[in-house]
Amino acid sequence: MARRKNKQDFQDVSSYSGNEGKKRRKGRRARIALQWVAGFLCVVMILFGSALIYISTDVISELSTTSITKDKDQLGIRDDAIVSSVQDDSITNIAMFGVDSRNSEFRGLSDVTMILTVDNKHNTVKMTSILRDSLVNIEGDGYGGGYYNEDNKMNAAYAYGGPELAIRTLNQNFGLRIEDYVTINFVNMAAIVDAFGGVEMEVTYDEVEEINLNLNNLIWEVEDKKNEDYANGIEGVNYPQVLDSDFMYATGDVDTYLLNGNQAVSYGRIRNIGSDFGRVERQQKVLTALIDRVKFFGVTEYPNLVKKLAPYVETSLSIDDIISMLPILATDLKVERISVPDYEAETDLQDIKYDLVYDLENAAKRMSAFMFEEVSPYWEEYKDIVAKTKK
Repeated sequence: MARRKNKQDFQDVSSYSGNEGKKRRKGRRARIALQWVAGFLCVVMILFGSALIYISTDVISELSTTSITKDKDQLGIRDDAIVSSVQDDSITNIAMFGVDSRNSEFRGLSDVTMILTVDNKHNTVKMTSILRDSLVNIEGDGYGGGYYNEDNKMNAAYAYGGPELAIRTLNQNFGLRIEDYVTINFVNMAAIVDAFGGVEMEVTYDEVEEINLNLNNLIWEVEDKKNEDYANGIEGVNYPQVLDSDFMYATGDVDTYLLNGNQAVSYGRIRNIGSDFGRVERQQKVLTALIDRVKFFGVTEYPNLVKKLAPYVETSLSIDDIISMLPILATDLKVERISVPDYEAETDLQDIKYDLVYDLENAAKRMSAFMFEEVSPYWEEYKDIVAKTKK
């Protein structure tokens, strides 16, 4: 039989000092708070895990991902090189290649070679275009076991050995630390622009004429490619289609147009106005216009947009890499761009037999200042030049 407690028993049990009672109550509240925090973190982890599953299985399930070597020596990375000597976790450099292809393959000459800098420190996306005719040393393994060590145009590196050799060429010639890439081609670029609903561009009368000329040339190029693939027994290839409605009518000397995919790609291929320098600037304008379009998308629209874009891109970036770069979209981000070479900066620039020859080391220092700003050891020396050359 249990002993019944008397009043004294109850008094004995609760006979703590005031401070001890407070400590007991505080400890109990702390345990409850800890349980709430633990529960909240579990919910966040479940939701985040679900989001990752959704992103990996649905949103980017059609993304063409590849793996490239992580060996820094093979990628041509040196810790003491001009740009790679600067390490800042808030700034990421990615190589972007636009392949000169008339079907859905990710092979060919890299008509576009660009470094995209995601700068979370300054809420800026930066574009550094390396002109395709830049004379560089291409040294490394290529397709089919071939080994190259020759001076050639920058765009040849991708054709020789794909993204790995092209990244190595960028790193070795411009002292960079690039380990990842994104590749698109002309067919895919048109589809990407269409996925964004087109791009708004200011286009001159002469540029409209060149766009129409490039559209007409594309029709013949596609036919030639179809015949070539048919002769080689290649089937099931996605070829671009040019419609009558793609051809433009100039309404004045200069006007603003909403360009669709085929028109935007044809605009970016214009070389008869402003030579290759003008062509690179137009390519940058198209990408800048695409980034500006992103600002008008709501956060809830991003998954659908990414899902549309995924089939048109090949990349070495992982899901985690992509997610880690998304927060910059929620900022009031700026877009800045430079070209290498630039007559304002590379004063020794020469055009020798269609090759652009200039001091690669000085160009790399300007790139370092542009990408890393005050963190770069070349900022003070090159900041005025950067300010003069960036757009």
